[in-house]
Amino acid sequence: MAVITAPPKSILLPALPLILLLLAALGLGFFNLTGNLMNDDEGAYLYSAWRVSEGETPYRDFNLVQTPLAFWIMAAVFKIAGPSVLAARTVSFLFALGAALFLYAAARRSFGVGRPAAAAGAFLFLFTRHIFYLGRSFMPDDIMIFLGAAALFLALRAEDPALAPRRRIAAALLAGTSAGLASLAKLNGSLVFAGYTGYLLWTWIRRKEPAGQVGRRLAAAGAGFAAAFILPMAILMATVPHAGFLMLGFHAGRQTSSEAFTLATPFVRLVRFVGSHNYGLVPVAVLGLAAGRFAKDSRRILLALSAAAPLVFLFLPGRFFIRYAVFALAPLAVFCAVGLEMLWRRRTLQIFALPPAVILITLSLGPSFNPKTLAVHDQGTRNLVALVEAETKPGDFVFGDDPFINFLARRPCPPALVDVSEAWTKGGLVTADIIREKCEGAGVKLIFVETGRSAHHLVNLRDFDRFQVYLDEKYRPALRMKREFLDVAVYIRN
Repeated sequence: MAVITAPPKSILLPALPLILLLLAALGLGFFNLTGNLMNDDEGAYLYSAWRVSEGETPYRDFNLVQTPLAFWIMAAVFKIAGPSVLAARTVSFLFALGAALFLYAAARRSFGVGRPAAAAGAFLFLFTRHIFYLGRSFMPDDIMIFLGAAALFLALRAEDPALAPRRRIAAALLAGTSAGLASLAKLNGSLVFAGYTGYLLWTWIRRKEPAGQVGRRLAAAGAGFAAAFILPMAILMATVPHAGFLMLGFHAGRQTSSEAFTLATPFVRLVRFVGSHNYGLVPVAVLGLAAGRFAKDSRRILLALSAAAPLVFLFLPGRFFIRYAVFALAPLAVFCAVGLEMLWRRRTLQIFALPPAVILITLSLGPSFNPKTLAVHDQGTRNLVALVEAETKPGDFVFGDDPFINFLARRPCPPALVDVSEAWTKGGLVTADIIREKCEGAGVKLIFVETGRSAHHLVNLRDFDRFQVYLDEKYRPALRMKREFLDVAVYIRN
């Protein structure tokens, strides 16, 4: 009879930092994962993935303003596990965890960082407010961040001078492919590719290597990016009407049509980016960025350009949300691991830099470890879903501010009205007359309208008065409900 013995301590001890990272991720990441249901962006994405799993085509059968990879992936998950918030968020958090593991590996293999510091950098990345929030929601950002982190890891491998030339070219090809897939999940992923190609061009111009060697890696990365992103996008836009506008034109128009831009805007946005609970990771990353000399290992330039590329949103007109530039936290997390390693090894730095670093890191992780936030239970949304299920039948069309309700109740929404976000209503792309036409065409049975100070979708219709006339004409007010911080008026067809 075989005797099972415990692994030697010499094996467990080196693996302990990574084990602790995984335990923290699996424990906190999945705790009360479906408690909060108040993310309206996630609602649109969940609904879209559900419709794709039902055989519909995005951009043709319903409006969708993101690139399609995340919805194809989640539709496959729904085919296997059934459409549910738990299934979607489980997969999303695993993608976020996977990104953290790629960053751990990048710090270890490309910068020689010890296991504790590499695990600490990955931990800080995963549990920083914006990554943790995105990971516990189904957002295209999660898959983009995972594939972007894979591309960053592969790009760093491609720039390892110790590797054979063929292996470097293969790594560059895979890096470009991963960046292309990241872009197919969310357009921001193209900035991952921009960071790497910018580095290769810098290497070419500075003649750090023979031009032929750099050119072959650049060609390989470009071929991978083209095959994974440019070709599928071209086919999609050529075969599906309006796909080009919804994926590209809509975003370009929105970026240039709102929020005044001044010379001080990039600085203000940078302060917001750092100050919104990234003040733990960024200062330590800056310490790691300053470690050593760039001329000694040009992979530091690659990492710095990979961090700078997503920050281009600081300089663009239009509204700025921190999640637009969130991928900058990935290369910064690797620099953070380098900085933590310095703090671990240099006593002088421990005396002067360690106390403020510990304080900033502790404070920055507050939102992710807030017991009240982690334990939240959104009863208002569940009550609204129960009402929709009671007042309608499967197959009845339902319309309102948030398609999360449609997804949870399994009720279809008129295809052109899946997204009535502030960008669509304020921009005049959705009007009362369009709503009337689409709702009458689908025979919408129930409409719910969010009101109060926090409402920001239908209330921003340019012709809201005409929309109210339509409601009064065709529907009867059923009741008003409280959905956490929102008031909801429910109307049922006469």
